[in-house]
Amino acid sequence: MDFENLNSDPTNSCTTIAVGDNPSGVLRTLLFAMVMLLAVSWAASCPAAAQTLTVLHSFDGNDGAYPFSRLTLDSQGNLYGTTGGTVPPTYGTIFELRQSNPLGNLLVLLRRTPTGICDFCVDNLLRDSAGNLYVSDAIGGTSGNGAVDKLTPAGLLPIVLYSFTGGADGKYPNDGLISDAEGNLYGTTGMGGAFGEGVVFKITPAGEETVLYSFTGGSDGGEPWGRLLPDSQGNFYGATYVGGGELSFGTLFQLSASGGLTVLHTFTGGSDGGHPNGDLIADAEGNLYGTTPAIPHSVHGTVFKVTPQGVLTVLHSFLGPDGFAPRSGVIMDASGNFYGTTFSGGASNEGVAYQLNPSGSAIVLHSFSGSDGAYPVGGLVFDASGNLYGTAAYGGTSDYGVIFKLTP
Repeated sequence: MDFENLNSDPTNSCTTIAVGDNPSGVLRTLLFAMVMLLAVSWAASCPAAAQTLTVLHSFDGNDGAYPFSRLTLDSQGNLYGTTGGTVPPTYGTIFELRQSNPLGNLLVLLRRTPTGICDFCVDNLLRDSAGNLYVSDAIGGTSGNGAVDKLTPAGLLPIVLYSFTGGADGKYPNDGLISDAEGNLYGTTGMGGAFGEGVVFKITPAGEETVLYSFTGGSDGGEPWGRLLPDSQGNFYGATYVGGGELSFGTLFQLSASGGLTVLHTFTGGSDGGHPNGDLIADAEGNLYGTTPAIPHSVHGTVFKVTPQGVLTVLHSFLGPDGFAPRSGVIMDASGNFYGTTFSGGASNEGVAYQLNPSGSAIVLHSFSGSDGAYPVGGLVFDASGNLYGTAAYGGTSDYGVIFKLTP
């Protein structure tokens, strides 16, 4: 694998690479984030580093509510993201938080209504060099099976680049998009395809879709989850939420430029975790890194490493005080330290931001307590100065979520 420093530039979101009907991947995403976990009293404590957390914006419902996705940064440090719901009659927002005056200066670029355009755009945004934003719309489009939308810098209504039919072309696109040098978009759907278990797709700038792979739900996995990770050879790497082994705990896969799929790891649901559900990253040697959530009667979530040969090592298993149930992948700095968030756990059981050193030792950078946010889902991003930015799906002044900055 040759990944060409895919993790080195956090402001270049075009190259930096974050289901079944009972329930669908779309509903699973929403329900997992919306349902509060029962409060647990943690007896132990974890070391906390000296960090400063600033709430840049607290959503009030009118400007959005429940931010689930990872933020996107432009070259000026402006932040872009989505919210999952607002006070009726609007149903979510796409927003920009400007670096020139970030405190309280949130601009709503789009208020969504159930019209078939951006009905459920809660995934990570992709921003190109011209300032266009691209997003997967999980249940929009002409038939309600999902779409890929484009929002211009002028803030006009989104352009529907492609509407999924729910058949062989896929159904319910459920994660962020990536692009290549020609402006082609790549992503996954949680359902549909030849076997109903989701697809990897390509959409040209003209809106023409090609299915690159249809999952069977068997040994190759099903219900792909998380953004695809490309390398310089035209291969894609990703994860499936289910399938693989007999117990269906998901897989990690490589999809070649010619469409051949190789399973790198099949999760067992034991100490290696299961149901991987966040974006993958890679280092210069081609090792992949990601997370798995909590599994009842097994683990509280893991951070893992997988070699190009498919050998998986669990770098860290969460215990509760250091976090519980990561819902997004990790990012990595130049020294090989990893950073991420967990949905719950920590001192108040409302989630943490954490750092792992290369050996997997955890430091709690911040433990959320409600007023500063609660239950982060979308993960973290770096700016050029090494500051960390993220969202918490709940908490803040109105309990509709926050945008935060974590300063070393």
